[in-house]
Amino acid sequence: MIKKALAIAVIAVLALTLVSCGSSFSLDTSKLADDIRNADLFLDTLAPVSESVVKKVVGLTTDSIEDFIYEIGTGATGEEFAVITCKSESDAKKIKEEIVKRQESLYNTYESYSPESLPRISNAVIEQKGVYVIFVSCDKDSDAQKLVDSYLK
Repeated sequence: MIKKALAIAVIAVLALTLVSCGSSFSLDTSKLADDIRNADLFLDTLAPVSESVVKKVVGLTTDSIEDFIYEIGTGATGEEFAVITCKSESDAKKIKEEIVKRQESLYNTYESYSPESLPRISNAVIEQKGVYVIFVSCDKDSDAQKLVDSYLK
């Protein structure tokens, strides 16, 4: 009787462990985007862009993206941000790589035309956790990093 009860208890603990391992990280992307917008991180005025811009200009593979918020500045500062939800964690890793390429492209573009923008671009926040990718190129990168980190805990 005691062995049976002990076996049931062990099975229950193992089942709970497996369930908790399977739980995934969840992020309120709209709230994060709102907080990024309202955190006084940018010198420029940013505006949302369409899927076609994200695909053609930014260079992201949108078929692996479930949802996104992407805003780009006027072109004067190199400032932009993205909060992206991908279809899978492996898709998110690929999108993060594409964001790194975007960062490199921005750097190369601004290098000769607006060198004062380079610190914003080179110090951009690029994070991936689970199916989420976050990118913030702004004037106050340490504040942006703290904000993003508060969501990724």
